[in-house]
Amino acid sequence: MRLLYTPPRTGGGRGMVFPFSNVSSKILARKKTVKQKQSLREWSFDETIKFWTKKITNYGRAGELQKSMKVFREMPHRNQVSWNSMLTVLLKANRLEGARRLFDEMPQRNSVSYTLMLAALSSSGFVSEARELFDSMPISQQNVFSWTAMISCYFQNRHPLCALELFSSLYDDFFFLKIIPNSYTFTVLVKSCLDLEALTTATQIQALIVKLLDDNKESVFVQNSLIDLYSKLGILADAEKIFWLLKWKHLSSWNIMMAAYAHHLLIDKAFGIFSSMGEKDTLSWNIMISGFSEIGCSAKALELFLQLTRSQQPQTEPNSSTYTIILTVCTTYCMLEMGRQVHTCTIKRGLHGSNAYAGNALINMYARCGMVKESEQVFGEMPNRDVISWNSMILGLGQNGYCRKALEVGEKALECHVYNQSTFIGLLQSCSYGGLVDEGLKYFTSMSTKYCIEPTLDHYICAIDMLARAGKIVEAHSLLLEMPFAANAITWEALLSGCMLHGNEEVGEIAAYQLRSLEPCNVASYVMLANIYRQTGRLEESNWLFSLMNEIGLKKELGCSWVV
Repeated sequence: MRLLYTPPRTGGGRGMVFPFSNVSSKILARKKTVKQKQSLREWSFDETIKFWTKKITNYGRAGELQKSMKVFREMPHRNQVSWNSMLTVLLKANRLEGARRLFDEMPQRNSVSYTLMLAALSSSGFVSEARELFDSMPISQQNVFSWTAMISCYFQNRHPLCALELFSSLYDDFFFLKIIPNSYTFTVLVKSCLDLEALTTATQIQALIVKLLDDNKESVFVQNSLIDLYSKLGILADAEKIFWLLKWKHLSSWNIMMAAYAHHLLIDKAFGIFSSMGEKDTLSWNIMISGFSEIGCSAKALELFLQLTRSQQPQTEPNSSTYTIILTVCTTYCMLEMGRQVHTCTIKRGLHGSNAYAGNALINMYARCGMVKESEQVFGEMPNRDVISWNSMILGLGQNGYCRKALEVGEKALECHVYNQSTFIGLLQSCSYGGLVDEGLKYFTSMSTKYCIEPTLDHYICAIDMLARAGKIVEAHSLLLEMPFAANAITWEALLSGCMLHGNEEVGEIAAYQLRSLEPCNVASYVMLANIYRQTGRLEESNWLFSLMNEIGLKKELGCSWVV
C-alpha cells in the first residue's frame, strides 16, 4: 500500500497542525502535574502539622496531659505553633518545671513563647527570673504583649514601683520601634499608681492615654481604672468628669462610679446611679446594699436585699458577697431571726459549707447574738476554714465567756499554722475576759519569740487591759510606759477602766489626766475618775468632776443593748 502525501494547507489557518504541538502539550501537562504534586505535598505537610497540633490542644483542654505530650513527641515534624501549643498545655496544667524544660528545648522562640513564660513565671511569683527572661529577649521578638506581661508581673507581685519604672525606662526605645502601649498596659499602670497613691504620675499617664488611645469600647476599662483611682485618692470631681464624658459606658463603668459615691458616703448620688441603670448585675446590688449598711440604714439595706432575692434573674442572682454583706448587717444590729433566714438561703444555694466568706459571716452573726452552739456548728461544718474562720471562732467564744474553749481553738490554729496578728488579739482578749493572766502573758511573749509576729499597739492594749482587769494596775501601767509606741486614748482608757474597777486612785488620776489631754471631750476621763473618787470616799472631788462636766456641757451617753 502506497502512502499518499497530502501537502499542508497554506495560510496558517485554524486547521493547521504543527508537528511539535503534541510534544509541547505533554511537557506542559507534565510540568503542571509536578507543580500540583509539589503544592499537594506542601499542603499535606502543613495540614499534617495542623492535625497533630490540634490533637495536642484538644487533649490539653480535656486535661489529658500525658496523651498530649505523647502526641507531641511522636510528631514527625513540628513548627513554632506546635511548640507553643505544647507549652500552653503544660502551663495550663501548672507544670512549670516541664514548661521550663520544653522552653529550653525549643529550636526557635517567638514573642508568643516568651510572653507565655513571662505570664507563667509571674503567676508563680518568680519575678527575678521573669525579668531575666524579659531582658534576654531579642529585640526582634519584643512587642507590646511581652512588655505588658513584664509590667503586669511586677504589679501582680506587689512591686508597683518597679512596674512604673520599667514602663518609664523603655517607653522612648519602644516608641522608636513603634511598640505602643495598649489599653491593658495602661490599666495595669493606673492600678500601680493607685497602689502607690502616686497622683502626679497618674495624671501623666492619663495624658498619654488621651494621646495614644482611641476613644472606643476597648479604652473604657482604662477609663474605669482612672475613675476608681481618682475616687479612692479623694478627687471625686475628676472621677465624675471622666465618667460623664465617656462615650461608651460599660456596666462596670456604672458600678465603679456608684461604688465611688458609696465610698464617699454620698448614698443619694449612688442610689441615683443605681436607679438610672438600664442593666444591673449582682455587683450593682451588692454595692448599694453595702452602701446603705455603711451609713447605718439597715432597713433600706434589707429592703434591697429582699428585692434582689425576689427578682429571680440569672444576671442578678445573689452570690456569696451578697449574703456576707447582709449577714454583716444582721451581726451589727443583732438581727438573729433575719440572720437565721439568710442562713437557710445559703444552705439552699449550696454556700453554707463551700464558701468561707459566708461561713465566717455566719460564725460572727451567731456569736454576736450569743448563740455559741450555732456558731460552733457552722464552724464544724466548714470543710475549708481560713484564718478568719479560726479567728472569728476564738473571738466569738471569748466574748461570750467561753474563754478556756477559745484558747483550745486557738491552740489548734497555732498547731495547724493558721494564724496571724488577729489570732493573738483574739487569744489576748479571751484571756482578758476570763482573767487568765498567766496564759495571756505567755501568748504575748511567745508572739515574737516563737511565732515571729511582732506585737502591735493593739496587742499591747489587749495585754494592758488584761492586767488592769485582773487588778495588776502597777504592772499594766509599767507595760504601757515600756511600749515602743506612743500611747493613744484607747490605751489610757483601758488602764483607767481597770483603776475604776479596783479603786486605784493614784494611777487612775494619771490615766484620767493623760486621757483628757488627748481627748478633752472624752466623757470617760471624767466619769471613771469621779467613780474612783466615790469608791475611795472622796465625795467632794467626785461631785466637783460631775459639776465640771455640766459646765463644759459634757453628757454621759445612755447605755443600751441590741440583745433582747
